[in-house]
Amino acid sequence: MTEKKLKILVVDDEIFVRDMLEAILRSEEMSVEVETADNGGEALERYRQHPDTDLIISDMNMPVMDGLELIRNLRNISRDVPIIILTGNSEIKTAIKALNSGASDYLLKDENIEDTIPVSVKRVMEKYHLERQNRELLKELARKNRELERLSLLDPLTDIPNRRWFDKVMEQEWSRAIREKHPLSLIMADIDWFKSYNDTYGHQEGDNCLREVARVLNRSLQRPGDFAARYGGEEFAVILPDTDEKGARKVAETMLKRIAEHSIPHAASEIAGHVTLSMGFSTARPERKSALSQLIENADQALYRAKTEGRNRAEQFLQPDRGE
Repeated sequence: MTEKKLKILVVDDEIFVRDMLEAILRSEEMSVEVETADNGGEALERYRQHPDTDLIISDMNMPVMDGLELIRNLRNISRDVPIIILTGNSEIKTAIKALNSGASDYLLKDENIEDTIPVSVKRVMEKYHLERQNRELLKELARKNRELERLSLLDPLTDIPNRRWFDKVMEQEWSRAIREKHPLSLIMADIDWFKSYNDTYGHQEGDNCLREVARVLNRSLQRPGDFAARYGGEEFAVILPDTDEKGARKVAETMLKRIAEHSIPHAASEIAGHVTLSMGFSTARPERKSALSQLIENADQALYRAKTEGRNRAEQFLQPDRGE
């Protein structure tokens, strides 16, 4: 495999220095490709044309654009490309300023430059590759952490959001409803006669049933903000932001229809030959003094009424003074 050449841009207004630096770099045991520029402006343009340049070695004092200005301009284009600054003995303070501006290293233009240039290049490039590897590792770690967070919020059986994710979204939507003064609806759904289903078909088929119901409920949602989750056991919850009572009923009835159409066999059901759901829904127009737990409790009460009144239906929570 051919070794990739190190692309180095040498910048100096003196042709003798450019030629000397190129000769030093080529004499080392490095595979290099050297380009030159005689001022910072030309170097900047060369870098724009060749952003794959691996390293820039630049003089400090040059016409048109000096080394310090070149560094600042390069850092606006790339935060990564290593830059070695060459300076005279009287410019140490300026060299330190260059380091603070983003240079990777600085070297004195003295009689030792033939020895110091190769050492600096190797050191700077090793540091650059190490930092790049660290950044890639950190990005990969962040990606894996995001994936772990996502998995921690998914129900492993049904692959839809779990109770933990539901709680987070419920709190967010509750706060948003207060802030924007919009209605918020919640549907609680329970698979009818699910214990009998497990007793009849076995727990493995029971798990398949939960997966199918979760899939149907999730696909019944039309808006990006609507949210279905497995609440626990055979119970599911659906959050409907910016949805009033009429809209919540429509979603609930759509879900009942889709479940019926899916027709999952349920020989032990006391009301149908297929899997059915009982649903309760409630709508709130929350204020700051309102309690989120009340919306959940109201939807639970409506779900209880759906069960006691025959199952396979959706019931709305009604305030006691409205006939409850």
